[in-house]
Amino acid sequence: MTTMRTLIQGGWVVGYDGGGHELIPNGCVVFEGDRVIHVGRQFEGTVDRRVEARGKLISPGFVNCHLHSATNAVQAVFLDGLKADYFGSNFIGYAAPRRGVAPPRAGDRADLAGTYGLWSALRAGATTILDVGTMPGGPAAFTKVAGELGVRAYLGPAFRSADYVFDGDRVAWAWDEAKGKAGLERAVGYIKEYDGAYHGRIRAMLYPGQMDTCTVELLREARRWADELNVPLQLHAAMNQREFHLIVQTHGKTPIELLHSIGFLKPRTGLGHCVFHNTHSWCHYPYGDDLKLLADSGVTVVHAPYKYAKMGITFESFERYRARGINVAIGTDTYPQDVVHEMRWAALMCRLADGSFRVGRPQDVFDAATLGGARHLGRDDLGRLQPGAKADIIVVDLLQMHYGAVHDPIKSLVECGSGRDVETVIVDGQVLVEGGRALRVDEPALLSAVQAEGERQWHAVPEWHWSSKTLDEIVSPSYPVRQ
Repeated sequence: MTTMRTLIQGGWVVGYDGGGHELIPNGCVVFEGDRVIHVGRQFEGTVDRRVEARGKLISPGFVNCHLHSATNAVQAVFLDGLKADYFGSNFIGYAAPRRGVAPPRAGDRADLAGTYGLWSALRAGATTILDVGTMPGGPAAFTKVAGELGVRAYLGPAFRSADYVFDGDRVAWAWDEAKGKAGLERAVGYIKEYDGAYHGRIRAMLYPGQMDTCTVELLREARRWADELNVPLQLHAAMNQREFHLIVQTHGKTPIELLHSIGFLKPRTGLGHCVFHNTHSWCHYPYGDDLKLLADSGVTVVHAPYKYAKMGITFESFERYRARGINVAIGTDTYPQDVVHEMRWAALMCRLADGSFRVGRPQDVFDAATLGGARHLGRDDLGRLQPGAKADIIVVDLLQMHYGAVHDPIKSLVECGSGRDVETVIVDGQVLVEGGRALRVDEPALLSAVQAEGERQWHAVPEWHWSSKTLDEIVSPSYPVRQ
């Protein structure tokens, strides 16, 4: 069977020289089948297809290391209506139901919420996507959606020993250790069935839920299975101040110290968010060195800056983690699923945290969005353009008014760009978006269905919310709405 050889030429190429990214002006990338075969100034061989990208950015696809596929209805409207005593534990306030009531996302479907979550991330340039255990519609249906969309994804069902519920107006933990163990068994079964599906584009991971919803024994077992099955692992940890103090009170250790003490922290392991280390200004717990434990272990911190910026919380700080030798990757967590957007927030919040304009450099956040994510997964064929790498490539249109004059395309992308500027997306050598046109999704129909689902979810808020109030009573509109 012959494969097509495609040349993308004329743009700013982000190549990889073996040690890091480099810029090749007026360069070219050639891929054949699912692999890159040439990166450089010119190519002397024959090709079947030529793509002109003069003045544009030819980049490795981004690795979005942390997202929750869903419609964006809940995340888009609830944040400013949360109670003051959650101390940054955002989603608990807008997703945890009253005790005994089904959670609000129970009606999400793979064909809608799954498609929207994955496609919105891919459309913004993420060619590798980690859905962190969400899997709307269930594992089989969601995996089918991911496979048929053409994305490269690391998937698996989440599991945990406790659910967040409201007793009156207070958050509580509904513990069911047997449920956690059964969930881990299902996750292991998923790995055995689906890891390597769809010609290797679908890979499996283990996703225990949150640090404060998993027993220590469940985390130990998750670690053991990840090692035995040789798969990556990611856990929400050190993600809010309430969790930090709960773990310290219960175990006498910070969340990071507890994970270290049970052997959880290893390479190819990600900690989602990992904001609240012992010397974060909100924690003020100067007893130990969490950042050293992270650096020494080879673990990856998966940073989602926009979600925390919306809550007025800074990551202290992107530069500080990097300086300690900690691998940092980028995830979106919430909407928009736009890694370009997240890179800019990562850079700016770092500068605010450190009070310095010399940190949060564009190249550092771009590295996190590409090489950092690939390192989390233990992949040296993703997040870079070099011969032998996977043909996961994006083309970004820099020839637009909001860019103006472009001297350095990475600086321009991080400072001025958006995922909307991604005009071509190629995954495993397959073109999924070309010239700004989606080839596998009817985007207007999808958006119409997402709006309808949002209306349904908003109407249902009194059925599960702790207050039993309507959405507009909980979160008033930005301005009065004329009836």
